[in-house]
Amino acid sequence: MTVVAPGSAQVAVGRRWVGWVALTAWAALLLGGGYYVWHAGTDRVSALNNAFDADALLRLRIGLAVVVIAWLALFIDAWRLARPFSLTFWRGALVMVVNTALVAAVGGSAVFASELLQVQRDVVKTVFKATKTSAPLEGRYNILLIGADSGKDRTGIRPDSLTVASIDAGTGRTVLVSIPRNLQNVPFPESSPMHQVYPYGYNCGSECLINAVHTAAQNRTDLYPNSADPGLDATIDAVEGVTDLKINYYVMVNLKGFRKLVDAVGGVEMDVKTRIAKFGHDDAWKQQYIEPGKQVLDGDNALWYARSRVQSDDYTRMGRQKCLMAAMLDQLSPQKVVLNAKDIAASGKELLSTNLPAKELGQFADLALKSRGEKVRTVSLVPPVVNTITPDFAAIHRMIDEAIQKSERNVPPDPKSTDDPETSKPNDTQSSANTTDDLAASC
Repeated sequence: MTVVAPGSAQVAVGRRWVGWVALTAWAALLLGGGYYVWHAGTDRVSALNNAFDADALLRLRIGLAVVVIAWLALFIDAWRLARPFSLTFWRGALVMVVNTALVAAVGGSAVFASELLQVQRDVVKTVFKATKTSAPLEGRYNILLIGADSGKDRTGIRPDSLTVASIDAGTGRTVLVSIPRNLQNVPFPESSPMHQVYPYGYNCGSECLINAVHTAAQNRTDLYPNSADPGLDATIDAVEGVTDLKINYYVMVNLKGFRKLVDAVGGVEMDVKTRIAKFGHDDAWKQQYIEPGKQVLDGDNALWYARSRVQSDDYTRMGRQKCLMAAMLDQLSPQKVVLNAKDIAASGKELLSTNLPAKELGQFADLALKSRGEKVRTVSLVPPVVNTITPDFAAIHRMIDEAIQKSERNVPPDPKSTDDPETSKPNDTQSSANTTDDLAASC
């Protein structure tokens, strides 16, 4: 009786007032939970915002502790009301075992739930510390995803991957724009401080690639006096110049932390098209490989799948990175996230840095749920359509605008088109020339 309706045992054979108080509180909790479920169905963003509100999570954790302590007290009292010592030995033993199991189940579940709430709160307070919000432009959020490949032997973060996710603020339909790290002569908007230094673009030679902008500007506090990371702000300016999209937020993914994230969720299943070499060399006698075929990649292999350039090229790698992002979007179910929440949170604090504020998490969680049912369209700025040395940025802007317009009209991508260079021979960029496609089909 205490499992189904806490307090009902006391109403039946114990202190009735205690039972009625408990039953009233239980009914109020059920009604409150039902209202929250109904509210989540009518205003999912608001309900999700509560799930990412650090203060609300703390109040919920305290409330959970109070409820569980009271519930456990009712179990113990119900055991007393059963008068186990007046029963025969076997009946008394059965009552003891059942009651102990119920107390352990309720207590254990409460501890697990409380830990999940604390983990969620820690991540929100640690990662999503920003407070400034950015409204969607023309109904779209543009998020810059940066794969940071910093190390002891590298200057600056040297972005290993630059992708803009342009997301419809109403439907969640997403266009991924992949920018090759070796793009040259990138322009800066006239409003950018870097435009003063490079009015004709970042045109200082073959070393002046887009992924070197961060290094060039990281100490330029004279250009970005109020910036905590001038190099990052300059990189965002460069991406805006390339894409003609105003960036709302950035999310920087540390590639070493990414390995831990994949391990935390038990790996990611991928259909590997061709043999992929690991490590930074191609000496056959000491090389290791990820073999072709469907398989679950652990964190180490997933990282090499995303970043290996041995026996391939930057454009091939860009295709694999998008396939990996799509696979994780498809495979990370809410159940898997909940069961691995602690490990995911631990990796997340090492994995992510962002200027996305906690108050926007509900909005983006809602968009993420919507996007799971939509086709992801991609634009890859790769040869031969895009010359990475002397790019035609006006043409690039038209390509991106066309992809966004088709996405908003929900025009089905051409399933025959492929943006996945894994199917090509190494260094054959012709197969990666198609600029827009259905990402799921190409992977």
